[in-house]
Amino acid sequence: MKKQLNNQEMITFCSQMALVLHSGISSYEGISMLMEDQKNKSGREVLEQIYQEMELGNSLYKGMRKTGVFPDYACQMVQLGETSGRLDETMRALSEYYNKEENMYQTIRRAVAYPLFMLSMMLVVLLVLIIKVMPIFNQVFLSLGTQMDGAAGVILRMGETLGRYSGVFLVILLAALAFFFWITKTERGRKLSESWVRQSRFTRKLTRKTAQYRLASGMSMCIQSGLNPESSLELMAKLVENEEECSKIRSCISRISEGTPFEEAMLESELFDGIHNRMLRIGQRTGAMDQVMGEIGSQCEKEASEQIWHRIDLIEPTIVIVLAVLVGTILMSVMLPLMSIMSEIG
Repeated sequence: MKKQLNNQEMITFCSQMALVLHSGISSYEGISMLMEDQKNKSGREVLEQIYQEMELGNSLYKGMRKTGVFPDYACQMVQLGETSGRLDETMRALSEYYNKEENMYQTIRRAVAYPLFMLSMMLVVLLVLIIKVMPIFNQVFLSLGTQMDGAAGVILRMGETLGRYSGVFLVILLAALAFFFWITKTERGRKLSESWVRQSRFTRKLTRKTAQYRLASGMSMCIQSGLNPESSLELMAKLVENEEECSKIRSCISRISEGTPFEEAMLESELFDGIHNRMLRIGQRTGAMDQVMGEIGSQCEKEASEQIWHRIDLIEPTIVIVLAVLVGTILMSVMLPLMSIMSEIG
């Protein structure tokens, strides 16, 4: 299976094609121009494959589908744009969509990386304190004719054990770093990490808000490209990966097929929150559903980002407090007996 283009590559392709098509150049000539300017070998091969397919008289959609590297959603939207004669607008909308997707991914990535960095620093401080500092205190105790006991003795023995197996812990640390880079840099790793995030109770509200953002943004683009709201909803059921939201979309589609009006079916299925449902009513009655969906998507994206940073604001002081308590406990377990000995000597 070929590796699909990432968000950044999709942004570049769609934005360039939108510019070319808006200038009045055909998609066939546009692909030729992009192919001539492409320096990357793999990128040029993809464009050549599309160009060869179009040389045979096939559409841009079929050329993109033939390569196997474009997301199904993008291919379907391009087919819709070609059918409706609004391919330039579709390409522009796709560029904006994948740009928002990339921004959301980068926000989530930073939200995950920052707490991990803080935890790593906390572990480093604790390891240095246990492995390097505690033996120094032990030497002080020995010079005073006594030994560390109680909590200090337990921590000292723990540090000696960690120091003895430092090679093993180093391997584990390197493996953890390799795993972190794998889940952030590879397509398979990204999908796995996103799956964990979706299943976590801690991030359930966040994943639902992200799914709502994708649903609203995608439907806005579909409706702008000429697809009716009902067909747009069916197409989005294939794009939204949150199982809870997918179930609601299927429920909504089922209600529509049974004769329930689109607006009522959306409300009964609880696809969006209260204020968004009021916006949907307005959009349905005024015929501006694409604009309303776009506004709902922007609001959901903003709310998802706010939820992410709110969690970071909670995690950061928590880690600092835990570190302060642990370091303070270790030092107190040493300093209190040491002060007691010094007072006896004095």
